[in-house]
Amino acid sequence: MPSVFKRGVRWYAKYKDATGRWRTRPTTADTKTDAKRLATDLERQAERHRLGLEPLPTDDGTTLGDLLSWWETTYFKQSPAYAKSCGTFRRHLAGSDLSKSPIREVTTGRVEQFIQAKTRELAPQTVNHLRSFLCRVFSAARRAGKVTQNPVLDVKCRRVPKRLPTFLTLEEVPRVLLALPGRWRPLFATAIYSGLRKGELLGLRKTDVDLPRRLISVCRSYARDTTKGGHAEAVPIASELVPYFEAAIKQSSSELVFPNEDGSMMSEEASLQELLQSALARAGIVTGYSHICRRKGCGHSEVAKDADLRRCPKCKMKLWPRALVRKIRFHDLRHTTASLLMMAGANPAAVQRILRHSDPRITTEVYGHLAPEYLRREIDLLSFGKPVNDTGNASASSPKNDPFGALVVQEPNDALIGGSSGSRSPLEMQGFSLERETGLGPATLGLGSRCSTN
Repeated sequence: MPSVFKRGVRWYAKYKDATGRWRTRPTTADTKTDAKRLATDLERQAERHRLGLEPLPTDDGTTLGDLLSWWETTYFKQSPAYAKSCGTFRRHLAGSDLSKSPIREVTTGRVEQFIQAKTRELAPQTVNHLRSFLCRVFSAARRAGKVTQNPVLDVKCRRVPKRLPTFLTLEEVPRVLLALPGRWRPLFATAIYSGLRKGELLGLRKTDVDLPRRLISVCRSYARDTTKGGHAEAVPIASELVPYFEAAIKQSSSELVFPNEDGSMMSEEASLQELLQSALARAGIVTGYSHICRRKGCGHSEVAKDADLRRCPKCKMKLWPRALVRKIRFHDLRHTTASLLMMAGANPAAVQRILRHSDPRITTEVYGHLAPEYLRREIDLLSFGKPVNDTGNASASSPKNDPFGALVVQEPNDALIGGSSGSRSPLEMQGFSLERETGLGPATLGLGSRCSTN
């Protein structure tokens, strides 16, 4: 209930504002009755603001920067992505001219102008991150009663161009594993066979691995007791991954499965990407070679498809070939898991459960890259045979000349429709031989009985 009191010759109204806080405001009323009427009107107006019937006026000097600081302290610092995203948040939002504006001036039009200006200097994905930050700030402030509307909801997301899929093919996986140092091979094999993220791999503990039941309990990322999705889930262990886990657990000196040499946990800045790039170069998964002259002051370089010896046209010195590896990130090993499983005929729902996605569209559209060879093999399933004439003999004329002729139905190919292919693995069916490629047996390399990615 609003109330009034007199101080000196002026009447004051005491009421609750839209955020539920008590406010004291001087009035121009000459009598107590007029002051009560004004106090009642002020509280009714505040209630309309609180219910969203009218925009909330912020005449208390609160700016967007104050709201950003409140949200960062209350919510953002507890987020797992804070360490990587706080720089972008502070540089482009907390330090922008928009943050100096009063909240009442932060309208949909102002936000659209701000996002449009950032589009000219930042990538579309980064611009969408800024929009997401602002949207979450106003949503949290609305729940806390600080504002009544979210002006960012009507601002459209920017279209992000889809990049070409990057993942390892079935033939490249064993080559990359063989090119890795023995100490790191179990870590990368687990990333490929299970699809775990980097933080989930480095935070994995021995108690999370149940080899008899062939299950991994994914319940933490790095030192945090939660994953990116915020919930724990069990992931099956492929039969060929068991020897890698046994070797990793045996050589680990701490409770972690993949620790540093001293047993401590690897940091988020662990150079797994550099290890992958070196393994790709040794495995020959390159787009070409950059031949560089190492003579001081020369600076000549040229790009070629091969690493054959070349000489500098300026100083006739031998050029040093440097491999230009295919651009594959460590996170693309997770793409490899999804893509190879789908191309092997796995159920998309099962792949979604293995990758622990809440939305199946993420699995099929983002991670389910399909190789052109696989798509060509699938389109070749449309085989209708050659047209025949009325006498039952194959016609020499084209289907265009006789579109209604009978068709000769070919026998189905067991390999294409999922029939039995013997005991050969997918790599053996494609002509890959581990002993022929390396001169060593599978037992020596610790790769199990086969080198497939079933």
